[in-house]
Amino acid sequence: MRGTVTKKNNRWYIVYYIGKDANGKWKQKWEGGFDTKKEAEKALRARLDELENQFVRNVDTSTVTAYLLHWLDAYCVPRLATNTVIGYRVNIEKHIIPRIGKIKLSDLQPKDVQYLYDDLAQSGLSGTSVRYVHNTLHRALVSAVKSQIIPRNAADFVEPPVKSKFEVEPLMPEEARRLISACEETEIYMPVLLALVLGLRRGEVLALQWDDVDFDNRTVSIRRSANLIKGQFVISDTKTKNSRRTLRISDTMWNCLNEHKMKQRQFSEAFGEGFNPYNLVNCREDGTPFTPYAIQYRFKEILSKYNLPDIRFHDLRHTNATLLLRAEQPAKIVSAMLGHSCIGITLDIYSHVMTDMQSGAVKALESILNNPC
Repeated sequence: MRGTVTKKNNRWYIVYYIGKDANGKWKQKWEGGFDTKKEAEKALRARLDELENQFVRNVDTSTVTAYLLHWLDAYCVPRLATNTVIGYRVNIEKHIIPRIGKIKLSDLQPKDVQYLYDDLAQSGLSGTSVRYVHNTLHRALVSAVKSQIIPRNAADFVEPPVKSKFEVEPLMPEEARRLISACEETEIYMPVLLALVLGLRRGEVLALQWDDVDFDNRTVSIRRSANLIKGQFVISDTKTKNSRRTLRISDTMWNCLNEHKMKQRQFSEAFGEGFNPYNLVNCREDGTPFTPYAIQYRFKEILSKYNLPDIRFHDLRHTNATLLLRAEQPAKIVSAMLGHSCIGITLDIYSHVMTDMQSGAVKALESILNNPC
C-alpha cells in the first residue's frame, strides 16, 4: 500500500490509497491534521499496516487485486531492488488488475490467466512484454503457494508467451566515433562516453558518483542505479549482485574523467554551496541530476542533428559489447564487464556477433583437415 505525508496551513496530513472505485480509479483517503511530521508518519504507518493486514485476515475472500498489492508491499519492497519493484508494480496495476483483479484468489483458474495473456497480446503488447507480465504473476503466485494460501499456481498450467525476437541495433565503429565527436562540448558527452566505452546501463550512468571513481587504481565501481520515481530522483542498489562490478579504465578514459571533474569543479565554484548534492559524475551545469528522459531527449537531438542512426541510449551498451566481441575478446570477459548474471545471457543477446566470429574457427578447422600428414 502506498501513502505520503504532506503539510498544509502549518498542519500535517496523511493521504493513502484504499483501493479502486467502480471505474478502476484509485481512491485516496486524507486524515489530519497532526501537530508534527513525526506524528503524521506514525499514523500513516499504522493505516498502511492495517490495510495490508486486511488481506491476511481475509484470505478466503480476498481478490487477486488484494493479494498482489499485499505481495508487492509485504514481500517485494523489503527484498528486491527498487527498479524491480517498479517493474512489478507497473505490470500488476496496469495489466493484471484491470483484467483479472476482481477474481477471488482462491477461484483463479488457468483459463483466467490465459485470457489475461491473450487480451494483452490483442491489445498490441509485444510478446516480450506479455512474458514479463507472466513472470510477475507467476512469481507472486509461487509465494502464495509456499504460504499455503492457494493449493496450486494457475500460471503453471498455461503456456508462457513467447518472447519477441530481439534485434540488437549497435553502431558501426565509424558511427560510434562520429557520435563521440558530436557530443563533445555538450552536457551529455560524459554520459554517452561512459555508456559506450564501459557498456553501462542508463541508470548506472546516472547514479555514478565520484566516490566510485578510483583515479589511483584507474577503476570505476558500478554499485548503484538511478531512476525517476513519482518525479523524484532516486538512487538504489543495482538490480542484481552481478550488476555490481569494478571496471578498469583506459588512459584516455582516465584523462576524460579527470578533465570532466575539473570542469565540474568550476561549475561548483560559480554556483556556490549546494551544488551537486548527490556527488554525481554526471549532473547538469547547475548541479541537478539528469533524469532518464532528459538524457534520452538530448541524445535523440544529437542523433538527428548529425544524421546518425535513430537508436536508443541503451543501444550504446549493445554497441560496446558488439565491438568487443568482434574484436575477439573472450565472451566470458565481456559478460562480466556488462554485469550479466551468466555468460548464456551474453551469448543469447549477441548471437549475431557469435555467428560472424565463426569464420575464423571454420578457416582454422579447414586448415587442420587440409594439412597433409
